[in-house]
Amino acid sequence: MDEQYKNDHQKFVSGNEGSSFLETCFILTIMPIAILFQRVVFATFFSNDKYPLPLPLRFILEFIFVVVPFISAVTFTELTPFLIFGMLITCLVIPLFAQMFKLYDWLKININNNNNLIRKNVTIYFKNPKETLLNLNSMRKGFIEEYRAFVMIATCICILAVDFQVFPRRLGKTETYGISLMDIGVGSVVLSGALVSRQSRSSLIEKQHQKKKIEEDEGDDGDNKKSSSSLKRNEQVKILSRGSLMLHQIKAQAPLMILGFVRMILTKSINYQEHVSEYGLHWNFFFTLGFVSITLAILKFNANISAFLGVVFILAYQFALNNLGLTDYILNHPRDNLISMNKEGICSIIGYVSIYLIGTKIGTELFKTRSTLTEWRKFATNLLMSSIVFYILWILCEIYIDKTSRRMANLGYVLAILAINLFNFSLNILITLITGNHNASVLAKSINRNQLFIFLLGNILTGLINFSMKTIYSPVEESIIVITSYTFGLCLISIILDYKNITIKFW
Repeated sequence: MDEQYKNDHQKFVSGNEGSSFLETCFILTIMPIAILFQRVVFATFFSNDKYPLPLPLRFILEFIFVVVPFISAVTFTELTPFLIFGMLITCLVIPLFAQMFKLYDWLKININNNNNLIRKNVTIYFKNPKETLLNLNSMRKGFIEEYRAFVMIATCICILAVDFQVFPRRLGKTETYGISLMDIGVGSVVLSGALVSRQSRSSLIEKQHQKKKIEEDEGDDGDNKKSSSSLKRNEQVKILSRGSLMLHQIKAQAPLMILGFVRMILTKSINYQEHVSEYGLHWNFFFTLGFVSITLAILKFNANISAFLGVVFILAYQFALNNLGLTDYILNHPRDNLISMNKEGICSIIGYVSIYLIGTKIGTELFKTRSTLTEWRKFATNLLMSSIVFYILWILCEIYIDKTSRRMANLGYVLAILAINLFNFSLNILITLITGNHNASVLAKSINRNQLFIFLLGNILTGLINFSMKTIYSPVEESIIVITSYTFGLCLISIILDYKNITIKFW
């Protein structure tokens, strides 16, 4: 990379003080609102079971209805309120017009044929409550799939868009303190992983295991000795599994660590611009995810203990930042050895581990079976209230403890991640309660299937685009075309992989 352009690029992404908590949350709200908009439009105009939408057309429409609004929101932020309120009003108005047209068709047929026909209502909201409850209680929950998929695609959009002037600087990663849209990416990915972790799903997995065991025991012809020896073998496997858990996690996270080293080598060898204060000289996103998972292998407890540990860790870490000189070390200590060269990435692991541990407790609540939709509405409301509580705690933390810092992943950062993500996640559940699982996004399903690969591909394409053009000098029209084309390509590849029933795993 040209040295002068590299320096200009580093200046372009440096020195940011962020935007605001409310603006960040407001921009992200466009995703669940767009999902609602897509479902209402599909239910109104494309609900003919005899002539279902072809997959290519459905993909293009979903891209326009769900992804394009987010691209617009992060490039022309002044349009965000109009997009959100416009989609919400449309969701209210379209069913009314659909009902009127249905009534008109009924009257026309009834008058022409002079007979008594039963008029059918157009039902878009609150359809098939039994089916909705079944979907909410299933192992694969559509609202989790949509939430995780669009967190990933939003992250992929932002990692490229931030290199263009059309992307507002205040939404880029903050230098030291503050909060912005780009700051919450890593924390959101860590939290979304915690929500669907095996530990979060343990109650459902255990129920399935017990059910299977009962079925096996019933077919065992009362052979108690055989059951006893089988039980001992199961216990032994469990003990061995826990004893080798650390080694297992190291093997499982090896691909992430390899990707981290590959990224580090490539960026150093081609003189690619790096924002050192983000993670350090060598550290990157892949190392953070890998080391968080390996650390959690040691901390395998039930959800309540995990949540308690998460709170203890972040409070102890914040105490060290405020009172033991850790903040001064991270911000001012010279990079004179391997650890200090990567002090931001190493120290921030504590914050991300705390997010994950607290997230597993939230995940166990998500995977609890509820007998009525009312219980699910109450749960979604409780999540919404929890997000407000975390927001209040975040304000108090900002005033009395410490400013939010993504660079250190401190207490304020953890509270912000929990508040913003729980707010948007609760909206996803409420939308599912309103619309059921009808017209569920095929795009979300496909992205969720190959998340890590899509993110890796997004990073590769971002690097190639930055080498093929000087992004910070690009005019608005060219920037929008490049960002939209890049996002469309990622989504198209995910759809093709899902259509071909291909799941790309690195281990």
